[in-house]
Amino acid sequence: MAKLTDSIKLKNKTVKNRLVMPPAVCFNWADTKGYETVSRAQHYGDRAKGGTGLIVIEATAILPEARIVERELGLWEDGHMAQFSKIAAACHEHGSVVLVQLVHAGQKSFGEVVKSSSAREIQGKTCEALTLEEIGHVKDAFVSAAVRAEKAGLDGIEIHGAHGYLLSQFTASKTNFRIDAYGGSLENRTRLSVEIVKAIRESTSDEFIIGYRFGVNDPLMKEDIWFARELEALGVDFFNVSSGIGMEGLEVPKDFPFSPITHMGTVVHKQLKTPVACVFGIRTPEDANYLIENNLTDFVAIGRGLLAEPNWFNKAASGIMPNICYDCKSGCKYRIDGKTCPLYGK
Repeated sequence: MAKLTDSIKLKNKTVKNRLVMPPAVCFNWADTKGYETVSRAQHYGDRAKGGTGLIVIEATAILPEARIVERELGLWEDGHMAQFSKIAAACHEHGSVVLVQLVHAGQKSFGEVVKSSSAREIQGKTCEALTLEEIGHVKDAFVSAAVRAEKAGLDGIEIHGAHGYLLSQFTASKTNFRIDAYGGSLENRTRLSVEIVKAIRESTSDEFIIGYRFGVNDPLMKEDIWFARELEALGVDFFNVSSGIGMEGLEVPKDFPFSPITHMGTVVHKQLKTPVACVFGIRTPEDANYLIENNLTDFVAIGRGLLAEPNWFNKAASGIMPNICYDCKSGCKYRIDGKTCPLYGK
């Protein structure tokens, strides 16, 4: 029976325990050119020192126009690599494996006119469908960012294919109305993600970890299981399962003690040999151990808990209850400036 404290392999890397810090954007901690204004080496290094086994750096834009917000980390130019080299060194000093999440926000990008899988008007924005030439540019940008991540000393990347961002917009039938090779059938809708994974696999070393933030779109999960298996066959090394577009109506067993999003991860876990992380609302060490010990997942991802408590793992492993996120109903206050979280006395 596995436990939270057990190590696990990702490629040739040994992750020292089953705790993942999932990507959580630190808003207002970067300038408009993709460079940090607050040290991420300290931010992520503190969580590594606190015992976290696997750290996924926050959503990082592959292109200036791909940003979720204007002040977001970037990896679209070589100058960005230095800040990630510092993060890698800080995490490796304490034995943590570290990836960076790469994102194109698509219709969720900042700005009034944005690019998406298909043309539409949404929330006051004009979404223009990417042309085939622009799709090629997006693929190249994902690959270039991954190559920079490896050169910067990171252990791998996580491709963001969830939460309604660009790749999620392509895979979901509710937002993909294309009639070319990237729309229509499930194979076509997943083509962009597949091509990106293939190209990154070919452009990086065998030791480089490719993770995928997997967004569930189908409430029956039949399409999602097919797609997850395809990605696994292509060499994806790690799945971080969350919500996509159109999963409303997902049925969760009445006796399942966690959220529907956590349930999605347990379903994917049953279908794959590749390690899977479950996320969302996992708050206490008891929660984490329940999921691991009952073989419902390989990893547990605790986001806000690790923002509120950098020493979450070390405390849990010592039998000490970590500070628990207050789940502020007005929105996570940590994101304001990193110090407004009520657990920091503000």
